[in-house]
Amino acid sequence: MSFPPHLNRPLLPPGIPPPQYTGFASGTPMIPVHMGIMTQAPAVLVPTSVPVVSKPAVPRKEVAPVRAKETDEPSGPTTTVFVGNISEKASDMLIRQLLAKCGLVLSWKRVQGASGKLQAFGFCEYKEPESTLRALRLLHELQIGDKKLLVKVDAKTKAQLDEFKAKKKSSTNGNGTAAEDEKEEEDEVIDEDTQRRDQIVKGAIDGLIREYASELNAPSNDESPLRRKRKEKKEEEDINAIDGLEDDKRDLISREISKFRDTHKRSYGD
Repeated sequence: MSFPPHLNRPLLPPGIPPPQYTGFASGTPMIPVHMGIMTQAPAVLVPTSVPVVSKPAVPRKEVAPVRAKETDEPSGPTTTVFVGNISEKASDMLIRQLLAKCGLVLSWKRVQGASGKLQAFGFCEYKEPESTLRALRLLHELQIGDKKLLVKVDAKTKAQLDEFKAKKKSSTNGNGTAAEDEKEEEDEVIDEDTQRRDQIVKGAIDGLIREYASELNAPSNDESPLRRKRKEKKEEEDINAIDGLEDDKRDLISREISKFRDTHKRSYGD
């Protein structure tokens, strides 16, 4: 009686033993694996949040702005200067900028004629005497176009300026005889710091004049030579008349300045 062949096993000729299964070599004893020795599972790294320690915010130290030495000096009263002999070629904007180079301008009033045309003079009020003194040093007789600027003060303002210079000198050194003080009042002695500032302002003024050079050097084609000559003669007489007011304490300028101050006080309050 024949048996059916085993599934998935090839038929072998009689007398040949069936093949051994692979996996362990024949005759090799199997070593039992102890249950205590087991392969560990791979470690899984769990990210942890590390607290970041930040330095406490240090408040910024506010640096106080450096104030100019001028503001530490006694400011003194407001002073007014007379600005005259302004060339027609010089715009009012140029005059304003020139005055502002010397210090803080509180107001500038250019006198107008009956027709509304700007005249050749006006009044500038500075916040402190130091600015007025600088304007007298740097702007007086400054060549602007075809004329030299005229910058002067009246007797009252001159007394204020003399008092300011005396206080400034006493606060600077506090020494010196009366004879030396009187000599220095006649010839204004300027310290090194003031000279350095004057040089800076003078450079700015020269740059401003160069900026407006095309306007200031433009020829005047609307006037005949005869009319121009008469006008120059009249302006020269006006300048001489203003210079002559030195002996008479320049009453006319004083009245104009007083009128200007009263108008300014009524407009802006005392």
